[in-house]
Amino acid sequence: MFVGHYGPALAGPRFVKAVPVWALCVAVQFLDYLWGAFVYFGIEHVRIEPGFTAVSPLDLYHMPWTHSLLMALVWSVVLGFVWSLIARSQKRAGGILIGVAVFSHWLVDLLVHVPDLALWPGGPKVGFGLWNNAPIALTLEFGVLAAGLLLYVSATKAKGAFGKISPWIFGVLLVALYSVSFFQPPPATAQEFGPMAILSYTLVAVLAWLLCDRVREAK
Repeated sequence: MFVGHYGPALAGPRFVKAVPVWALCVAVQFLDYLWGAFVYFGIEHVRIEPGFTAVSPLDLYHMPWTHSLLMALVWSVVLGFVWSLIARSQKRAGGILIGVAVFSHWLVDLLVHVPDLALWPGGPKVGFGLWNNAPIALTLEFGVLAAGLLLYVSATKAKGAFGKISPWIFGVLLVALYSVSFFQPPPATAQEFGPMAILSYTLVAVLAWLLCDRVREAK
């Protein structure tokens, strides 16, 4: 899943006003930031298998240190703790929200992945496999994003005229980025996915800062 992960990020201001959307966008993709780096350096591994599922050509057969249930919980606590140390206000609540945002990635992945999510490194793997049914997977993807966007709009207000439309622009750009990644051919080598993923997630965080945090504020 790609854009679906950003639904929980956009919903964040409904619960803790002090945490910016850009930080939540980083948090919900934090496991994939790590995955991108670990794949690039050969710590975790992926195969490109066109047609592996109806939605994704990636055989994510080895990612125990980023996407196992145990390590997802560990990384959630780590990033939540780091945020609580650097936050200027609502430190405890903000740290908890960041941690929940990180862990939401694993929960959403559980729905769509085939059984490639280990419960712990070396443990049994789980996944409900909705990526094998493209209509259902895409409906879930865009539905979660839409729900998060609606929650964000209801929990914030525009600082000016542009802020009234900027969240919808952000949503359209997310869908556009997903469409490009969905229809373009995969990279020549699996290792290239790492830097591409990190670049994509960072671009989304920058867009969130420009189109959400700078032009809207909590009610």
